[in-house]
Amino acid sequence: MYFEDIIGQSELKKHLIESVHKGIVPHARIFYGTEGVGKLPLAIAYARYLNCINSTQKDACGHCPSCSKFDKLAHPDLHFAFPMFQKRAEKLLVCDDYLPQWRSYLTENIYFTLSGWLQYINAKNAQGMIYAQESEEIIRKLNLKVYEAKYKIMIVWLPEKMNLECADKLLKLIEEPPARTVFLLISEDMDKVIPTIKSRCQPIYVKPIEQDAMVEAIIDRFSLSESDAISVAHIAKGSFSKAIDLIVADK
Repeated sequence: MYFEDIIGQSELKKHLIESVHKGIVPHARIFYGTEGVGKLPLAIAYARYLNCINSTQKDACGHCPSCSKFDKLAHPDLHFAFPMFQKRAEKLLVCDDYLPQWRSYLTENIYFTLSGWLQYINAKNAQGMIYAQESEEIIRKLNLKVYEAKYKIMIVWLPEKMNLECADKLLKLIEEPPARTVFLLISEDMDKVIPTIKSRCQPIYVKPIEQDAMVEAIIDRFSLSESDAISVAHIAKGSFSKAIDLIVADK
């Protein structure tokens, strides 16, 4: 994911890029906003930009070794934590056990919902959680030396789904991470994020996608007429994942 792949959010993209050029790289940020506005792809694009060797004023270069690894979401200094469900019989106990599915799903879907992800991994009626065991994995990974990048980056999608024990174990690490380590948290319900986690992160509000950008993206990706695209964008209220659901349901 690159900044150019993200629908709208031009001001926020500009802010993130300028902050890197000014040398302002907070050790922990939390991107928050409603579902489907582009928080996760923004965080990944920002992570890519941080580690790009030949970044431009608008985006990562797309050609350096770091970008090549980010294309596959397989950079050794990029880590993910996300809601999942444990399958002890299949030894699927931590997020890394789901990495192949996670990378595949992210490659196919830039804008998606928690329910879509859980359905993809056949969670059935499970709610999805970041379990206590995940904190041990995160601590282990981030205590390793940076492998080859400028920054080691941990992206936590939906920290509100984090088990309380897991959150408690991560507090000190988020407050005082190892050198050249950046936490990027992505929340859809800040009220449910543990206050002590929230207080350790710089908040970045991701607003609903602008109407014009939504309409343009809908026409481009789904070949709808302008009037139909405007109608969908109006109902979706700035959420591209909701726009996708509306279009798919109408087919």
